[in-house]
Amino acid sequence: MGLDVRPCGPGLSGAAAPLDAWDDAPLLRLAAPVLCVAWEAAMFARVVFAGADPSLSAPSSQAALFVLMAVGCAALFLRYRLPVVSVLFESVVGLLASVMGALAYVYFLPLVALYACVARAPRREAAAGGVAAVATVALSAVVDGFAGASAPFSASLAMSLAGIGYPLMLVLGAALLSRFRWQRLREAEAAARAEAERAAEVARAAEERDRALAKSRIAAELHDSVGHDLTAIVALSEGLAGATGDEQLDRAIASINELARSGLADTRRAVRALAGGEGSTAAPPASPGPAPAEKPAERHRWDNEIAALLGPVRAAGVTAALTETGARPDDPSQAGLAFRVSREGITNALRHAAGLSRLTVSVDHGGDGSADVAIRDDGTPGEGAGDPGTGMGLARLRREVGESGGTLAAGSVGEGGWCLEAHLPSLVGAGEGEGEPDGDE
Repeated sequence: MGLDVRPCGPGLSGAAAPLDAWDDAPLLRLAAPVLCVAWEAAMFARVVFAGADPSLSAPSSQAALFVLMAVGCAALFLRYRLPVVSVLFESVVGLLASVMGALAYVYFLPLVALYACVARAPRREAAAGGVAAVATVALSAVVDGFAGASAPFSASLAMSLAGIGYPLMLVLGAALLSRFRWQRLREAEAAARAEAERAAEVARAAEERDRALAKSRIAAELHDSVGHDLTAIVALSEGLAGATGDEQLDRAIASINELARSGLADTRRAVRALAGGEGSTAAPPASPGPAPAEKPAERHRWDNEIAALLGPVRAAGVTAALTETGARPDDPSQAGLAFRVSREGITNALRHAAGLSRLTVSVDHGGDGSADVAIRDDGTPGEGAGDPGTGMGLARLRREVGESGGTLAAGSVGEGGWCLEAHLPSLVGAGEGEGEPDGDE
């Protein structure tokens, strides 16, 4: 049987895309078996009604041919679901047809099943299908060579191998090319999914980080501003307790003191909850990368802002003094950090120092733009003072000062009292060009 083979397109690579479309579209997968059914019906009608093949004129031969055609066409509908089974059925059909001398009538059926098996089946099944197909070709060629009565066996065998093997090699080549493209597509899709999952994970991590930073900023604001003000109210009300000579006014001052203490306790719980869980005393974990830029409202300058912190201290009956040496640099970031260190030291002194009577704040500006800030008091560290760096405010300040390149230390001094010292490097240009968070947080 002659076979007319014409190349389609610029080559196999140009034909691979249409082949992939036929392989992967569910409806198009039915096209090949339906066309084979139509072809086999036409061939069977030609044998039965036109008597085209005298060797198949017997009714038994025609019945056997019909069964082989029917089984072969039915097996094609299973070629993607059960590829190896489909190839085995088609191989048996091809061998039996070779024995009958009717291989030409079912020749295309094994090729269609083989293509589907090699192109889309798992690797082991594809290899098994390919081996079965090659073995079938060899056996069919031998059987067809014996059946060729008009030529010597060697010539008949050569003709059979050429007629069967050449189309088989073309089908195997197209199937392998389609499989290669299909695997590349699956790998690309898997890589795209993995990349999308990684991007989503990074986005979730960034969102959680931003949320944690926002909570940390809120906790810091509550601790520094609200906590400082409530501590000052407690100290002032205690200083006025029993000093007015008016019983009604003393009761009002006691109520103010009680409310301020209650608000201070609530503020502490809120700060701890925001910073890492209810009841936690640990500072929130440091975020990767540089510290977030301060809000515009949190930036400070050297113009008497630290001195203003001493007003409530003096009003509470504590002698307070501020000393400053050296030339002030134009460094708002450093000034803001010095302000927060001073506020923390003053607040802790009012809150924890028993018998507090004197407090001093010193700021020494160095010639290299650095600043040394120290807050000293003569009180006895009371309950809650803790070890250096264990308080939430001190832990946060220690981390913030460390991220700026400075150092922070706190502890007892001399025979009594407490000292908080910080060395702050120049921060000129450290926060410039960075986006500032919204003020609504």
